Amino acid sequence: MLILGIDTSTDICSVGLSYSKKFIGEINIKLDKRHSERLVPIIKHLFSESGYKMNEIDGIVVTEGPGSFTGLRIGLSTVQAFKQALEVPVYSISSLEFMAESIKKYYSGYIFVPTIDARNKRVYTSLFKDIRKLNLKRITDDQALQVNDLVEILNNYQEKILLFGPGIDNYKDQFITKTSRNISIIEGIDHFGGYDLALIGYSFLKKGINKDYNDLIPKYLKKPQARINWEKKFLQGD
Repeated sequence: MLILGIDTSTDICSVGLSYSKKFIGEINIKLDKRHSERLVPIIKHLFSESGYKMNEIDGIVVTEGPGSFTGLRIGLSTVQAFKQALEVPVYSISSLEFMAESIKKYYSGYIFVPTIDARNKRVYTSLFKDIRKLNLKRITDDQALQVNDLVEILNNYQEKILLFGPGIDNYKDQFITKTSRNISIIEGIDHFGGYDLALIGYSFLKKGINKDYNDLIPKYLKKPQARINWEKKFLQGD
């Protein structure tokens, strides 16, 4: 099965291909807000270099959020178009769950806490527990939290905790100085690869999971930053 994985939840776009569990290729590039211009050309380039054709795709998996409003909208609308044109099954996964699934093969025995910067001293986050056979159990829903609130929540746990993801970088001083000793912080992980996402998609698509066109909607968790700024300026009189 040829699986295409697309992650546009952060400024770094990642597109990957796997044939079943075999690595075919992956492209990672920082796009900021240029996803609408670059995503489809990146996908076409990946197929051109891999030797496969897009009509050979057996399935697609895409991150649904939380994360970049622009990136998620473009990523999911692109997959919607592919689903209609290619008539292939698709699957969408939480950006945070994807991050936790990607890192679990390198660590064990932790509560995994992936983070994405939500701006204004907030992060998108969720908690996952590492259980038997490298399976994950979701502890909390995806949510947008103030950094201090997340620190307080994590300090209540006695288990080993692994805190990671692009949400760490802007607030690392707060995390480092305020978290308990049982919390390990991994800095510098600003993206997770499309190939890993394709592997996750392979496991779901092998089970026959198939998202409907109308199910492919971004999970934002909060209002767009432009809307927040507008309300602050005009509704609160700032």
